Amino acid sequence: MDKTVKLYYESAYMQEFSARVLKVVEHEGRWHVALDKTCFYPGGGGQPADNGILGGVQVLDCYAKNGIIYHILEDTHGFAVGDEVVGKINFARRYAFMQNHTGEHILSGLAKSCFGATNVGFHMSERGFTMDLDMPLDKAALDGLERLANQVIHGGLMVDLRFLPGHNLRGSDMRSKRDFANDDTVRLVTIGKYDLCACAGLHTENTHEVGVMQIVSHQNYKGGVRLTVFCGIDAAWDYGRKNAIVQEFSRKLSAETDSCIFALERYMDGAAALREEIAMLKNRVFELYTSQIADNVRLVWFFEDGLTVEDIRRFASMAAERAQIAVVLSKQDKGHKYAICTQNTDVDLVDFARRFNDVLDGKGGAKNQVAQGSISANYSAILAYLEGLV
Repeated sequence: MDKTVKLYYESAYMQEFSARVLKVVEHEGRWHVALDKTCFYPGGGGQPADNGILGGVQVLDCYAKNGIIYHILEDTHGFAVGDEVVGKINFARRYAFMQNHTGEHILSGLAKSCFGATNVGFHMSERGFTMDLDMPLDKAALDGLERLANQVIHGGLMVDLRFLPGHNLRGSDMRSKRDFANDDTVRLVTIGKYDLCACAGLHTENTHEVGVMQIVSHQNYKGGVRLTVFCGIDAAWDYGRKNAIVQEFSRKLSAETDSCIFALERYMDGAAALREEIAMLKNRVFELYTSQIADNVRLVWFFEDGLTVEDIRRFASMAAERAQIAVVLSKQDKGHKYAICTQNTDVDLVDFARRFNDVLDGKGGAKNQVAQGSISANYSAILAYLEGLV
């Protein structure tokens, strides 16, 4: 069977084409249609495959196998070998990928030339991309990289794409994740003096089309740094959603945008003071409850809804100062959270907690005279079990 002609390499901007069906295969409930030519990019080089329409049917995905490009369809609608069909890619999605992919080349080239950092991982998602560099870079360095990258973008450099034999590239300063043999055909991407890279993906013709680049986050990763980046259309989308968040944030705080941070800090200070007051009042309630425990009681229990895990444990610990074993339970969405405490070293709390969980369908464990976990039994079953122990 003839190989598929890759129209996307003739022009990454081609959106619509006609082709002949070479093969139709059913696999895992989907129809895979091979064409003699296509402008659907099958994915590779970190760039996702295209989707779109083929003969009026949704193309969900596509892939290359032995030089043939298969299009995974939502339905066949009677596609047959030899049929002439018209395809149209989702170009808005493709173009966003092209912007991000070109931006990734610029950023990778600058990271290498400025810091000697190598791009060792690249993944493009439906919005933006992540890139892994093999050395750590701090925020100041990344801010500088972003600034330089946007200067290159606004410089309006042509993105040169050409196929060259492997032997012509011997000794070049090309970025590549693998070695090429002399008889390999290599697709080389050149962006001025900033990047020279072997790449099968699709790119804009001019850096100006990338629009803008934003490094929106970074984190330490495997001894280096992982960047999350948005370019062009995706950068505008990211700005739009963040601006909407800030506006809503400003509205809820009743503060101007420029004063949001101050208003938030004031709110957080107030919330912290309120939490301290609530904790103090809870402790007074716990003290009131525990003060009523008679001396030398072996087992006490309390049901108190609305407590945090830390509250439950603190309450149980206070109760255990007066009783040999103290059990505190607080109803949650599913069952009860519990804490069991003792200060009596003769009490086998591990065994007590194990039987408690076994009978009441719970999970958790004991350590250092404290047990905590959750149980699924209802209030009546828990109360009956505890009363039975007494």
